[in-house]
Amino acid sequence: MDTILLAFYSALLLCAAYASVNGGRTGKAGSAIFIVASISTVAAAQMNPSWAGTSLGLFAVDAGCLLALLILALMSNRFWPIWALGFQIVAVATHLATLYIPDVVPKSFQALLSFWAIPILWVMVAGTHKDRQYEIGLERRSRA
Repeated sequence: MDTILLAFYSALLLCAAYASVNGGRTGKAGSAIFIVASISTVAAAQMNPSWAGTSLGLFAVDAGCLLALLILALMSNRFWPIWALGFQIVAVATHLATLYIPDVVPKSFQALLSFWAIPILWVMVAGTHKDRQYEIGLERRSRA
């Protein structure tokens, strides 16, 4: 396994653990979505490992993740799922672009899809942290 992939999976597990412990139902659901999407991405990438043109397997995984994040954003009272949804929309739009521009440069396609995985994790952790700070502040005010 290459170093970048190992670093991503380490970050994924740390971010998912943090959100699961501190983020309540939304954090647990978001963590599950990102872990399932990451595992599914590995399987889908093996179906079409060339990155030359649209990978229907990766498109299906990203579209499924988009749907899951949409449901999470609609069902949650947290803001971070909306931001994560926005990043995922860009990833799905990249797939749609490759349907219309099939001769896309493989390295560019891979970079465009892979890039959004990091901001999505950051948004989940930062949003969970802000939500937790807000809840702690409410608890302190209610005790005073």
